[in-house]
Amino acid sequence: MILSTLRFSLILLIILINLCYNRHMQKTLLVILDGLGDRPIKDFGGKTPLESAKTPNMDLLAKRGICGVMNAMPKDLYPTSEEAHLAILGYDFKKDHPGRGVLEALGIGVKLKKDELAFRVDFSTVDKDLNLIDARAGVIDSVKDLCKAVDNIEIDNIRFKIYPSLQHRAVLVVSGDIVKKYIKEMDSRLRGNDNGWISDTDPHKAGPHKLGVRVLRPKATGSSREGKTIARALERYQLLSHEILNENKINKKRFKKGLLAANFITTRGCGHLKDIDDFKEKFGAKSACIAGAPLYKGISIYLGMKMLSVRGATGKLDTNVGAKVKASLKALKKYDFVFLHIKGTDMAGEDYGDGKMKRDFIEKIDKELGGFLNIKNATIAITGDHATPCELKDHSSDVVPVLISPSLRHSERSEAKSRKPLKNDEDKGKGFLRSSFQEVGRNDNQCHKDKVNKFGESYCKEGGLGHIYGKDFMKTLLGE
Repeated sequence: MILSTLRFSLILLIILINLCYNRHMQKTLLVILDGLGDRPIKDFGGKTPLESAKTPNMDLLAKRGICGVMNAMPKDLYPTSEEAHLAILGYDFKKDHPGRGVLEALGIGVKLKKDELAFRVDFSTVDKDLNLIDARAGVIDSVKDLCKAVDNIEIDNIRFKIYPSLQHRAVLVVSGDIVKKYIKEMDSRLRGNDNGWISDTDPHKAGPHKLGVRVLRPKATGSSREGKTIARALERYQLLSHEILNENKINKKRFKKGLLAANFITTRGCGHLKDIDDFKEKFGAKSACIAGAPLYKGISIYLGMKMLSVRGATGKLDTNVGAKVKASLKALKKYDFVFLHIKGTDMAGEDYGDGKMKRDFIEKIDKELGGFLNIKNATIAITGDHATPCELKDHSSDVVPVLISPSLRHSERSEAKSRKPLKNDEDKGKGFLRSSFQEVGRNDNQCHKDKVNKFGESYCKEGGLGHIYGKDFMKTLLGE
């Protein structure tokens, strides 16, 4: 009887502690609008799609908090989505990067083994000389049936399995004893980013847009005999797949309709699964992710976040933003850190180069953010991973805006408090960042704001955060 009473008392105490913890701790909601940044557009009166959009909810969050601009990666590097996200989430985008193929594979549910190589694949359109005509085959809706036609092929004792992903995208997994030996050998040699074990074959992504040139031949890093064997086998697989796809009934129907045939498989982002510290080990926060596109699901799974499924989260322009926002609010009750990713902004810029489409999608997002305005116990951050200017239809090193807005509890307390932006950019990006956000997001007694009243690239440049880089973002957000 006494033991039962003690056990009950202990359970009750644990419940009370958890309730108090969840009630009083400051949680964090990070919203990344993919490819958010842009350049001034003449038709918008010299404003960007974001600046031209009607965004009362994001503007209010900006007014309550502190703003700035960011480059997720060093300015001299092309900002890939996966590297930018790893940097923003507090990881080394070189050392901790397993390869784009690995992240895509995890994101679509492939049970990848550590002794397998994974590539990101695009079903592309090439001419008879293998010159690249369209890197996305006209943004084909699905490649599920095309993948079946070129799946599970063995060349030189190397197995090639292909898995469909979103639209023109897929994942190629390469396995076999030669692959195992290659990975073991290269693991002992390579340091840092594994991308490039087997070089990219997509000239569209290997550098600036290079449509109209021949697809690249895969090459192995270093002088490894196994690596060269894998590269040769991959090239043979690509050529065999090209023959099969040219004769496929789906492509013949597309050709008759005047559509581009998805007749070649370009590869990039080779890598293999490896161990890193997960998000909780690194930051002490129980985390969750809400995303529609496979890459961002894969990044979250790789970092040990709980991947939450949301009906209607498509990873495209038709995604159910409202459902994702509601799921984020619900997740904050259980998790310390919630990462919400929205892809459509990037698609409007990169796939279509349509400023109006991008502006309209931003307005669609903002209309659903009203629920974020009344959060009592969470700091909200909204930013982009990189800019995707509509005029380029590609990523660029232009800055993206950042807002970090305290919970309603802190915001109401701080209405009379303001801090002028520092004149020294270096000071803004270092000590001020941490101390100021500790006050904004983590200190019940003080909360500083800046004078930014609207969320946009040019407005946020005047904010108190100044110009920061991805490597400093989590330190800023978590007040370290």
